[in-house]
Amino acid sequence: MFTLCFERWQSAPGNTELNWGQPLSHWHLESLNWLDALPEPAQDRLRQRAQTKLYKNKETIFAPEVDPEQVYILEKGLTRIFRSTESGGEFTLGFVEPGEVFGELPVLNNASRESFAVAIDNCCVLKLPKSLFLDLMGTMPDFSLAVSRQVGKRLQRIEIRAEDLIFRSATSRIARVISMLVDDFGQADDNHVLVHLKLTQAEIATLAGCSRPTASLAIADFRKQGLLDLRSGHITVFDVDALRDIAAATTHS
Repeated sequence: MFTLCFERWQSAPGNTELNWGQPLSHWHLESLNWLDALPEPAQDRLRQRAQTKLYKNKETIFAPEVDPEQVYILEKGLTRIFRSTESGGEFTLGFVEPGEVFGELPVLNNASRESFAVAIDNCCVLKLPKSLFLDLMGTMPDFSLAVSRQVGKRLQRIEIRAEDLIFRSATSRIARVISMLVDDFGQADDNHVLVHLKLTQAEIATLAGCSRPTASLAIADFRKQGLLDLRSGHITVFDVDALRDIAAATTHS
């Protein structure tokens, strides 16, 4: 499906929203294979009523709104979910990878949307109307289970970070964040692991719940110990086990 989106994007760059007018034989993306478990009638409803939309790097996918009417599934790319403070700061809640549902909690809870979603690199997003999403959640156990597992994993990560704010020092929290980034986005290469996610020190600080100067000092110390390197937003980790040991320390500073 993304191949189709990308080809149209190249041929008609001004057209960023595409309707599914004809049935597709499959989802064309490995990370969306869980949708293939849906009965054919449910897949037909998705094909007929869902839309795909292309977002460029740093383009906003959604923003806070009182009555959200859509839920999203990321087909390609990466998405950052965050909230903003009254002072203009940002707190990153997490990242959405291909195949994951996002923007679903306000729809499920019939509540207002309070977070932002922004594209990292170019993204292709499947947009589901609220009524379709709720219908699938209520009538399709496999769909509901898959979404629930994704939501549960995301909430578990947020709970871990909340506990870290109470029980761990800023240095331990930063080590934990980088360790989690290694788990989610790391690719081993010889004697190091490259995190395929471009982050500034300020963004790492928001993930760890500390100030940018504090994050900078911790990263400089990790670099001095030979544990990692951070250049142009790319993290290279040389000793993952040592970082995990630091992350496990529970002494709060």
